[in-house]
Amino acid sequence: MSFKEYFKKKVIPTYFMIVTFILFAMAALGLAFYRGEKIDVLTLFVPLGFGAIGCLPLLADYVFSRRKSTPSGLLLYNLAELLLLEVCILTAAWLVGILDSMLTVLIVAAMVMCIFAAVGTIMYIQDRNFCDSVNDALANYSENNAN
Repeated sequence: MSFKEYFKKKVIPTYFMIVTFILFAMAALGLAFYRGEKIDVLTLFVPLGFGAIGCLPLLADYVFSRRKSTPSGLLLYNLAELLLLEVCILTAAWLVGILDSMLTVLIVAAMVMCIFAAVGTIMYIQDRNFCDSVNDALANYSENNAN
């Protein structure tokens, strides 16, 4: 698969899922912890930046896509991808000045982990449905040609 095709099929949908989940998490945490605060318009652009940062581990996915053939290799890869994602997001949040206490660090890290799990689950379900439809089409094709 070419990088352009990989970008269109994997990075762009992942980016929009990440941004959607970041917006949802920001709204939920804002209602829970910062109910009386007012935000400025520039705050609305924060999820777009963090969504782009959240797609950086996908570049490693493209580079190492042929080495994830065993279940243990896939598990190790996903853990490494989560760790890389945590480092990228927490570093960017620290540089921007979002991380003002240890509680904020833990909340952001937990939020990143939940978003990573949600995006991974949605992508797995989509890939599984696609594979099931391809398998059904192949089964129908082989039944029709066997007669």
